[in-house]
Amino acid sequence: MMVLDSKNITVLMIDDDEINRQMAEMILTRKLPYKVLTAESGMRGIELMHQYEVNLVLLDVTMPVWDGFKTLSVIRSDSKLKDTPVIMLTASADLGSVVKATDYGVQDYIKKPFLPDELADRVAKVIWDNWQQQGIGGRPTTKKIFS
Repeated sequence: MMVLDSKNITVLMIDDDEINRQMAEMILTRKLPYKVLTAESGMRGIELMHQYEVNLVLLDVTMPVWDGFKTLSVIRSDSKLKDTPVIMLTASADLGSVVKATDYGVQDYIKKPFLPDELADRVAKVIWDNWQQQGIGGRPTTKKIFS
């Protein structure tokens, strides 16, 4: 059984809003020992997913050109990327969007604005749940590195 080091976990934040990307990156790098990549569009996010081993995607629903669902459909139809866990981020958690996200196999749905501890805890939980499903040993840490 392989043991993974949680310092090798990479989270990709795809959001067209620079402030949201910066906030998520700051929160996750301070609270979890994960590497955080950011992309301003779904297309750029897919490029990064092909360049790096991404363990989790945080995906905004409302974006120009490719919205979150278009990006998610590309992820799910790509044999290399299809099993990557995704957490959708949205300013409005309407029932139709939640159902659609569930149909795409999204692991969680976070309403913006998110609280720092909520974001970190839910990201760590999805990473942990994914590790358990894959039968991989070693527990990802959720300890705070900075106060």
